[in-house]
This record gives sequence, structure tokens and C-alpha cells, in this order.
Amino acid sequence: METTELKKLLRDIGNSVHSMNTIAVGLSKLDINNCDIPEGLDISWKPKDLDISKNKARNYAEKAAIIYSVESFFEYLESILENPFWNHPEINFEGDEKKAEKVYNFLVQVPTISEDMIILSELACHWRNKIVHAGASRAKLANEKIGKLRQLKDFVFENYNHFDIEIALDNYEKKKITLKDSSTLITILIKSSRLIDEFFFKEFSLAKSLDTIINKLTEKEDFNEIMKQQNSNKKTRQILTFIQMTYPFLEENQINEIITKLTTPV
Repeated sequence: METTELKKLLRDIGNSVHSMNTIAVGLSKLDINNCDIPEGLDISWKPKDLDISKNKARNYAEKAAIIYSVESFFEYLESILENPFWNHPEINFEGDEKKAEKVYNFLVQVPTISEDMIILSELACHWRNKIVHAGASRAKLANEKIGKLRQLKDFVFENYNHFDIEIALDNYEKKKITLKDSSTLITILIKSSRLIDEFFFKEFSLAKSLDTIINKLTEKEDFNEIMKQQNSNKKTRQILTFIQMTYPFLEENQINEIITKLTTPV
């Protein structure tokens, strides 16, 4: 099961990563013998040094991908908290801290997200800030968190496709990013989001949320048009379909309970 918030995140990040990889593949095939501007492409492009231009273009794609993915992650966290069925008001994205620190404070309260993933997620957010704000950025991972990553470097290397913490931290300090850095950190953000979603469903309670669901349904004009119909098998099927489409994570017995509540005279 996936929340609509997670589905949107996966779609947005997936498109970003696909674009980054497409650019990387396309650039790898570009050489001095194959660099003519295609007919119909009305642009001005005369690189003085093709290799330098290729490296700059690839680096641009890597930066764009991490920026877009982190922004999508921020949006996911903010929107999951607005979901009427989020049952943990103490776990939130509030406070005066910078967004990267808010991410850490949020993730550390989800018990299934490991420490390495929490710190790497925060690192992704700080890295985004370094790229966006360039020289004006004061984005910095706390020294104790850097130390913890170094302690976990062998674990990270083995579990995240040979991601080298020392190389990554050096790139971070130099305000540059590689395809390995970007793709690995984006993967960490996706894994963290999936675990938040699992936590959401584990903590979901229909008993606590039943009245909220009823109220949300009755706010929808299309649903009210269905409810105005005379009782019939067709009406019941339409109610069932509407609820399934609106709340795809609900199980059949939960939907039946909602229908019973809706159709039982007060």
C-alpha cells in the first residue's frame, strides 16, 4: 500500500532521476565526430572544449536532480502531515530550525528508519542548500553526525552500492556533486519515504478516523449526488467504488464498515 503522497513523490523523483540518467547516457555518446546540431533544433551551441561542456552539462543534471528530489521530499513530509489520518501530531515538520534539521528531527522519531539513513537524508538536504545558495550557504552537517557517518562507512559502502562516505563528504565540502552522490542520496530519500508510509499504515486506525472519513466524503459534491439516489445495489456499488478510489489503502471490511455507517439512519 502507498499513500497518494508517496505515489506523487515517487513519480516526481522518478522523472527527475530518469532525466538525469538520460542526460548522462546522451552525453556519453557525444564526441567530436558526433556533435552536429540536429536539423530543426534551433539553438546556438559552439563548445570551445567538448569534454568540458559535457562535464558541465552532466554536473548541471546531477545538481538539478538532487535539488528537485529534496524539494519533492520536503513536499512529501509536509503533505503527509496534512493527511487527516496521520495519527502522530508530535511527529511534525514544525519549528524554527532549518529544513534539513527538521528532516532529521522528523525521521529520528520513525522507529524503522536507521541512523545512517536519517543522517544521509539530512546530508542530502544540506547539499541541496549548498548548491542553491552557493557561497552564501552556511549549510553544515553537525560534527557528531559526520563522525557517526565515518563510523558507519563500511556498512554504508556495503549496503548502498559502494557509496564512499569519505569521497562524498569531500565533494560536499568542495560544493560539488557526482552522479554517485546524487543517485545514492536520492535512493536514501525514497527509502526513508517508504518507511514513513509503512509507519503511517501501521498506525492507521479506522476507529479513530471513521468520523473524519465520513466528513471528508460528505464534503465532496460527487459523493453527495450518489448518496441522494434511492437505495439499490447500483448505489452501493457506486459508493464502494468512490471510497476505493478516494482511499485506496482501505481494506474491504473497513470500507463495508464505512458504508454501514453512511447508510444507517441516525
